[in-house]
Amino acid sequence: HLRKGSGGTAGSPGGVQGRSPCKAPIFGTAERKDTLAVFVALDLETTGLDPERDAIIEIGAVKFRDDQVLSEFNTFVNPGRSIPFEITVLTGITDQDVAQAPRLQSVLPGLAQFVGDAPVVGHNVGFDLSFLRRWTVLLSNRSVDTFSLATTLVPEADRYSLLSLATLLGFPPQTSHRAIDDACASYQLFQKLLDRACTLPLPLLEELVEQGERCHWPPADFFRYALRIAARGAVATDEAWGRDLPASPAFAVSDKAQPLEPAEVRRPLDVDALAGLLEQGGAFSTHFPGYENRPQQVQMLRAVADALNEGRHLMVEAPTGVGKSLAYLIPAVAWGAQNGERVVISTNTINLQEQLYYKDLPDLAGVVPLAFRAAVLKGRSHYLCPARLAALQRSGPASPEEMAVLSRVLVWLTTTRDGDGDTLFLPTAQDQAMWGRLSADFEGCNPERCRYFHEGACFFYRARKAAEAAHLLIINHALLLADVSVQNRALPEYRFLIVDEAHHLEAATTGGLSFKIDRNLIRRVLAEVGATQARDGDAAADVFNAGILRETIVRCEMAQLDRDVMAMLYDAVRKVGRAAHRARRALETFFDQLEAFVEDASGGRMDTRYAFRLRVTGAERVQPAWDAVEVAWDDAVVPVFSVSDGLEQLAGGLDDLDELGVVDVEGLQGELIGLSRKLADIQGHLNTFVTQPSRQTIYWVEMGPEQMPLSVHAAPLHVGPLVQEHLFHKKEAVILTSATLRTGESFDFLRERLHATEADELAVDSPFDYAQSALVYLVEDIPEPGHPGYQNAVSEGMAALFRATQGRALGLFTSYSQLRATASAVTPLLKRDNIVVYTQGQGLSRNQLLENFRTSGKAVLLGTRSFWEGVDVPGEALSCLAIAKLPFSVPNDPVFAARSETFDAPFFDYAVPDAVLRFMQGFGRLIRTRTDRGIAVIFDRRIISKSYGQLFLDSLPGPIIQRGSVLDLPKVAAEWLNGQE
Repeated sequence: HLRKGSGGTAGSPGGVQGRSPCKAPIFGTAERKDTLAVFVALDLETTGLDPERDAIIEIGAVKFRDDQVLSEFNTFVNPGRSIPFEITVLTGITDQDVAQAPRLQSVLPGLAQFVGDAPVVGHNVGFDLSFLRRWTVLLSNRSVDTFSLATTLVPEADRYSLLSLATLLGFPPQTSHRAIDDACASYQLFQKLLDRACTLPLPLLEELVEQGERCHWPPADFFRYALRIAARGAVATDEAWGRDLPASPAFAVSDKAQPLEPAEVRRPLDVDALAGLLEQGGAFSTHFPGYENRPQQVQMLRAVADALNEGRHLMVEAPTGVGKSLAYLIPAVAWGAQNGERVVISTNTINLQEQLYYKDLPDLAGVVPLAFRAAVLKGRSHYLCPARLAALQRSGPASPEEMAVLSRVLVWLTTTRDGDGDTLFLPTAQDQAMWGRLSADFEGCNPERCRYFHEGACFFYRARKAAEAAHLLIINHALLLADVSVQNRALPEYRFLIVDEAHHLEAATTGGLSFKIDRNLIRRVLAEVGATQARDGDAAADVFNAGILRETIVRCEMAQLDRDVMAMLYDAVRKVGRAAHRARRALETFFDQLEAFVEDASGGRMDTRYAFRLRVTGAERVQPAWDAVEVAWDDAVVPVFSVSDGLEQLAGGLDDLDELGVVDVEGLQGELIGLSRKLADIQGHLNTFVTQPSRQTIYWVEMGPEQMPLSVHAAPLHVGPLVQEHLFHKKEAVILTSATLRTGESFDFLRERLHATEADELAVDSPFDYAQSALVYLVEDIPEPGHPGYQNAVSEGMAALFRATQGRALGLFTSYSQLRATASAVTPLLKRDNIVVYTQGQGLSRNQLLENFRTSGKAVLLGTRSFWEGVDVPGEALSCLAIAKLPFSVPNDPVFAARSETFDAPFFDYAVPDAVLRFMQGFGRLIRTRTDRGIAVIFDRRIISKSYGQLFLDSLPGPIIQRGSVLDLPKVAAEWLNGQE
């Protein structure tokens, strides 16, 4: 099992012979042997993820000091069972490979001897150790998790898999998901991370160690090790990481730029000249070899330019492949630059925001003969608040989880230009809640009293200042709607707006003007306050161990204030703490009563596996059980108000204490006021929900699934009037664009939903020849959804289809239950053809599922709602699209149900066109380039049997449509994809 240095492998049944992926050192940085310890990098391959049920099939370990590999350990392990197909696909390890390998019990003593007492290094090393420690091996060894370290030290990474990090940092392994290769990659990653850590400023390293050790953060040992090396000056690296940032693009707004001043006399756009940039022989074809002239793109550009020139509203449907981004960016940039006007571009997703700024605008800047400035602006919650970060650094994180987020922020702070936390790795709700405590989104923000603002160090106000000087301002729908909700105070003044992904505008408006409150939010806010059960005469310092109340006491005690002042402070703090304790108990009772009300109203219809939503209407409010909810809320109102009011008074009472030596009084007051207003906001929303409901608002309560807390929701009934009032009526030109704005051949549905009554319309043709590239097959001989035999027919039909296409397929579903049932049925059938099935909800992220699907060759990806949009897999990897059911909204969804009630014919006037738009988004996943060829199969017979089915078909962009039997489907699909018509 052992390999010494770069020598051969000792003979062993199942050993991997003759491979030495670690023999070459990756760094020769400096002499630092006196500081360096011996480590062992470890990786296992297993039959699954559960150490209690699954088995080890391969072990790889690398013993190293600095860049020197001392020895290696590598062996297959016979698991005593068959290796699952998906594991063989992932690793390449077959049953034949392990058949003659030793059993685990005979391997473990040698592994334990090899590792000894060395720290164990690995990527998500806790997973590997959990399998070994089940067999009482390596119980006392310290561990170093390169995944955890990388989330701190590699903030620029898009993904944190071992393969992604190795590729990013310059040592891509020849293979992955093999134990010895991954152990070697972990060793190399450790060295890279150590070198990065050693280049951090010493004060930052010292803080990571001090803060980490105080809250028992496991990586603190690693950073102490790095600090010891760095402090001795024993590291010399040429990475200069975090010091030499990439140059800003030429169109970025400089710190010295002044706010825009609109021209007194506007110059209209030269539409022909702008169109010429994109036409055959134009500037784009000169600058970008291989650039394709698309008449549809030029047609859209002309329409957008005319709308800006004439101050008209416009709706433009531009299918995939048109290149709509450049079609609106070119006239927008020209209009803004030559008239000193600000044009706002709003997108639904942050991904598109960043694509526009980092890809499309740089392309455009090299071609358009105009000097322009562009900026990205997001909501306050996206930006780090330096004052709140400083407060956390003073108080220290309360847990290893908080320290993990703090470490990422502190290291990322050495590289970020804009303080935009979207680049941080914050995967869990707990991480995001922690970021919320550090973001600029809090009510206590007072720029005039903030030294970071006056020093120009506030990221949000720097972004806001850049926005005021930009000709082109790129935002997202959430911020656009936040601006609407605060009467146009969130954005700099603007008169021209382009909304991309406009089919999401109603949903985004609904989300932006909604609220959600649950137990966890209440508990978190009150935990930030702190609480006490102190009786008269108790010392406040003995009962406050968390929250802003403790922070207030600690800071004032450190300043050694006068005894009388401290006595008054203790009294005020104790009063608020007691109110917080009462509020917590009263609100828990309120949520208990609300939960009982929902359980009673459900009539036993709840299933703990799924969320249950109860719309709270007038009919529910007259039920006897609702009385208990109102009583519980009445009991909670006074203590919640007492906390909110007490925090505000406490903040006022701290005036002038900075003169007495209290650290950062302004920041402390801001936190107190911010929590006060947050509680007041919660109280106001709950009060409206319980006692003062509005007819123009939809209310509901949601429970489950499983451990999810009960939550209270509200959303506006109509958003069209708001969009009309704040956008169409107040702006000179509003341009809505998307790949899907029409149902059938009409804009009427979205026009009515958004009250875009005055907008002109344009639908440009697709540049793709769908009659040559796409076949839509309508299965006509299976039961309709909800009828006996339907699910079996879908499963059998999809399995046969996917075998005929050799995978390369995306299956779209409208519910997790149907997805799971189909996956369970098709997976063993496809395994026979070596086709792997990736399923949403199996523990992998959406990005990882897509990456696996793209790179696996013979693969099928099954997804629900989020996969109907944003999946861009060009080429043969996605040649087949299978749609299980037409994507109608769930009838009892509270928002959908309430809005349906406003129609005379809700199904035909609302449900069908809403489903058509979603259906078209799903269909758009199939053909992504001119050379793509694919088949879309609809397993919902209602598209044939129901009158409304024709509207779905009329919305398609001209593919061949064929009806047929499910039995003929495999042959038809294979022939179509092979070019046989």
